[in-house]
Amino acid sequence: MSSKLSLEQRIRRYFYMVIAVLLTLGIALSLSLKLDWFASISLLLPFIGISAFALIKSYRTITDVVERFGLQLDALANDESNSWHLASYQSGRVAALKQDFAKLSNKIAKNKRHYMQTEEFVFEFASMLDLPIVILDPHGLIYFSNKAFINSISHRQIEGKSASDLGIVLHNGEWQQNSDSQFKQRFQISSQTFWRTGRNFELLTFFSIEQQLRDNEQLVWQRLIRVLNHEVRNSLTPIYSMSQSLQTLKRQGQISSHDDLAQDMLQVIEKRAQHLLDFVASYSAFAKLPPAQKQAISSEQLNTRLSAIFPELVINSSEELYVNADFGQLEQALINLIKNAFEAGSNSAPTLTWSRQGDNLNIAISDQGCGIQNPDNLFVPFYSTKANGTGIGLVITRELVRNQGFELSINSKPQQGTEANIIVPI
Repeated sequence: MSSKLSLEQRIRRYFYMVIAVLLTLGIALSLSLKLDWFASISLLLPFIGISAFALIKSYRTITDVVERFGLQLDALANDESNSWHLASYQSGRVAALKQDFAKLSNKIAKNKRHYMQTEEFVFEFASMLDLPIVILDPHGLIYFSNKAFINSISHRQIEGKSASDLGIVLHNGEWQQNSDSQFKQRFQISSQTFWRTGRNFELLTFFSIEQQLRDNEQLVWQRLIRVLNHEVRNSLTPIYSMSQSLQTLKRQGQISSHDDLAQDMLQVIEKRAQHLLDFVASYSAFAKLPPAQKQAISSEQLNTRLSAIFPELVINSSEELYVNADFGQLEQALINLIKNAFEAGSNSAPTLTWSRQGDNLNIAISDQGCGIQNPDNLFVPFYSTKANGTGIGLVITRELVRNQGFELSINSKPQQGTEANIIVPI
């Protein structure tokens, strides 16, 4: 039964027990001395009064210490490590408990500093990653986002935005992009729940699905090209060699002919064989694309080289800009795009424009031609709208751009022209 009593109830019970004992002793003393009631009360009242005062004072002292302990715990809970409610006790058990509180407070403060340093390091580390990362607070609002996340969405103003505002929704326990997603590409989202300051936060990491598809696509094409290169070359090389040998024998008079049919056929075989060999060689170059050797390149360097190749090219650049790229690969990509622009059938020369767009550098090649037919097939290998096109020019150009970590986009409108943009992160 006593285990269910509060501290105050226990103290009061002991208080009543002491008063009862004193009262019993007083009555026994009065009876033994045969005192009358007035004398007995006069004798007992001072003892009982002093005892009651001492007990009440002790009760209040104990409850005061308990209340101060409570205040001290509240101070620790509110990070008020320098607030001391037990300062008046310099010795004894309370002073020892005060020292224990001081040690506990210092340990909590040390752990908090360590936690804050760790959190700051994690945030700085996340800011340097190329993977888009965002942290959502318990209300689904953006608490933290790194630079890669900001670059991956269509607009940069995300302060006060919720996950749903950006098209990120929780469906069947998994975070997904909905149809109104503000992202520039599709991502697979990985989530992790963690606690901070007693609240539930969500850490979302975005993995590019398109990048995986690109890598797989490139791997498949490289394997296909190796097969084409091996099989087609093995077949065409002897045909080409024999056609040249036959023409040499005919010129030497060792082969006679009554008409030019044999000569025409040999020339057709030779030209088509050479065409196919050149075709395979161009695709082999794509399959063996070396890693980008990046260096600091100025826009003026490229402008000078491109102006020498395309004297009629119009160049717009308000300032000298620098890009970290593979000079040869970037130059070849620009040459391919500018060549396409000159072949677009425009009465005016194409334009090369350098500009900054947020954290990116944009290199735009535009023309006023007739536009591109079937733009959905732009990067489909072997597809071409040109009479003598092979359908591999834009495919190789895109790989030259991607090989450096850049992105190529092409926008075309019928009878209004085409604009190709190389987007370079700064």
